[in-house]
Amino acid sequence: MIPALASELMADAKSARFPAALSVGVFMAVRRIFGGIYLAAIIFSGPLAPFAVRGAGALLFGSCALCLITALTSTYKGALSAPMSAPAAILFTIGVSVTASMSDASGEAMFVTMIVIMGLSTVVTAVCFLLIGEFRLANLFRFMPYPVISGFLAGLGWFMVVGSFSVMCGISPNWETLPRLLEFDMILRWAPGVLYAFGLFFIMMRWSHFLILPASAVLAIGLCHAVLFALGISVEQAGEAGILLAGIPTGSLWPPIGLGDLIQVDWGVVALQVPDLLGVALIMLILLVMNVSAVELGANVEMDMNREFRAGTVGCLIAGLGGSSPGCIGAGRSMMSHAAGANTRLTGIVTALLLGSVLFVGGGVLEIFPRLLIGGLVLFVGIGLLNKWLVATRKQMPLSDYGIVVSIAVAVGLLGFLEGLAVGLVVTVIFFVVRFSRVDVVAASFTGRDRPSKRLRSAIHRAILREQGERVRVHLLGGYIFFGSASTLGDRLKQTLKADPPPICLLLDFAGVSGFDISAVNVFSRVIRAARQVQSQVVLSTMPERFRLTLRRSLPDRDWRNLLFEEDLDHGLERCEEIVIAEWTRLHGTSQDTREALFNVSIDDAVCQLEKQARFEELTKRLRPWLQFRDYAAGETIVARGERQEGMQLLIGGRAAVRGEHGEARMAEYGPGDALEPQAAFEDHVAGVDVAAAEPCRTVLMTASARQLLERDDLALAQELSKHLIGVMVARQTRLTPAGAGQ
Repeated sequence: MIPALASELMADAKSARFPAALSVGVFMAVRRIFGGIYLAAIIFSGPLAPFAVRGAGALLFGSCALCLITALTSTYKGALSAPMSAPAAILFTIGVSVTASMSDASGEAMFVTMIVIMGLSTVVTAVCFLLIGEFRLANLFRFMPYPVISGFLAGLGWFMVVGSFSVMCGISPNWETLPRLLEFDMILRWAPGVLYAFGLFFIMMRWSHFLILPASAVLAIGLCHAVLFALGISVEQAGEAGILLAGIPTGSLWPPIGLGDLIQVDWGVVALQVPDLLGVALIMLILLVMNVSAVELGANVEMDMNREFRAGTVGCLIAGLGGSSPGCIGAGRSMMSHAAGANTRLTGIVTALLLGSVLFVGGGVLEIFPRLLIGGLVLFVGIGLLNKWLVATRKQMPLSDYGIVVSIAVAVGLLGFLEGLAVGLVVTVIFFVVRFSRVDVVAASFTGRDRPSKRLRSAIHRAILREQGERVRVHLLGGYIFFGSASTLGDRLKQTLKADPPPICLLLDFAGVSGFDISAVNVFSRVIRAARQVQSQVVLSTMPERFRLTLRRSLPDRDWRNLLFEEDLDHGLERCEEIVIAEWTRLHGTSQDTREALFNVSIDDAVCQLEKQARFEELTKRLRPWLQFRDYAAGETIVARGERQEGMQLLIGGRAAVRGEHGEARMAEYGPGDALEPQAAFEDHVAGVDVAAAEPCRTVLMTASARQLLERDDLALAQELSKHLIGVMVARQTRLTPAGAGQ
């Protein structure tokens, strides 16, 4: 791994990506220096304020460690990491609590205790990252909707646009500071940076050469110093005026405390902060997932989330031991690498080396950089993010999805990242529920006439089912049934029960159902009660056991007794057919006129069946010299899948069922006259299905050798057998392809 990494870095150092990596690394190091000072000012406030510079050293150490580890290990080569601002809010409250609890202690003791707590929060975060990365649980967290990530990136763009003015002017833009930003002296500070950012944006929209960014930066630095020279303004004066960077520490900033200082730590106060430390880890988990997802989308790369968690583990562990707050890969920082074409690990390495030099030596040399250049680069990346994720996506997304993007972007801009993310997730969940509730969980609907079961029926029973099949209503359910879709389904089933006349049977098949919630159970309970009121029998097939147990607890006994359960759809259809036949017999069995009418309808079919049966019996009688008789008990296997067959078997009595590959479903049913594995009479054959006796059966076996003897001794009889087999296969195909199935 190390030789491969070294080869990669050497190749990148000789490639066109190196100038871009160098320029982005320098600018990101400058940003992180001021970012570390800013975070330190937030965390170390009140009685801890005098120690903010030492706290900044701990944060810069964390930036250096996180950036270096991420650069060397991340899936995305241009990834950049640093301590995040979101945990700083919790660390600020912890700092207030620490100073209140240690009011009688010295300021040094408070600071040392706070440094330990800050480092411990990062170590706890590292442990959480380690557990997720090692057990490969990261994929459980990566299912972020596209509009949420797009809104997050758009909000990040707005945040960078606003933040760029803070860099250029030293004033955070808001409604109160707007008049000050519009004053002439302030316009002179930010206007050149805005022109630089927009000029660079439009140039790189047209051309994407790797030298454009570093060349523009060198030109901006040279032009700024030329103007200062012409005006007679020194570097020191420009720094004091806020034109050039100033305030960068010039001495060593790390370590913030020594090992001997640990005796001043109040461990009781540290223990009280454990719940807040877990809160920091939770926030970092959310931030890592969001930022990695945003980098994937923004840079159009595929990242290994588990690997990113492992990289975050090492980075946070080292940063925590140095006293820093936690951090992870940053979407905005990494997007700058992407925008500049600095997709190389050298970007992070350059950033880390510069941070390290400032941390241990001092960074006075960086004071030659104009603020407008740093702010202009931040503005350039922000404009790009807004253009891509707020402007371009309008043509790509439905209006509802685009509304989510806008709402998240606005919430991030007005409230902050975590608050904006929370708003976005709430809006997304609402839209998801509304949309998903409109998804029809009924995959197919049909009647018993459209699709009969595979059970063989007599001509009289087939006639009854043709006449009364419309009163068997079947719904095949699919997907996840929850409170939204269940309500729609309940209304549909109640409409089915309101038919005139109402259905004799309502069959619901759950084979395609992936899950349910308690609201779905309540809806089905109401449907079952409605079915009992109209005297409609409810049959449930392939119902999950958990659904069945939950439904049992929700129904009174009288409703539960109105339910019938079957193992699969085919047996459910068979049960409904039996109920329909029994109901017809109860109502019309004693009516001579009705029975005669039914007989007249089915007489042709019955006669045809009798003639076929008679011909088959005559055929088997004539074939007796070439046949062997076999008897099977109910449930006994007649044909076993994968076994070599002795020959073809003709069923002369009883019923046999063809089972699916795992034996759980009845694929077809055979009756007298049907042939089992007819190929075995002509060649060496291995059975492709399982056939078992549904009731006591008798078959006759014709081996391949017997068939050859038949053709030799009585060719006409052999041809008659072949004609019968062709007729059987055609009739079987007709039975297995019912009209209207799936409608």
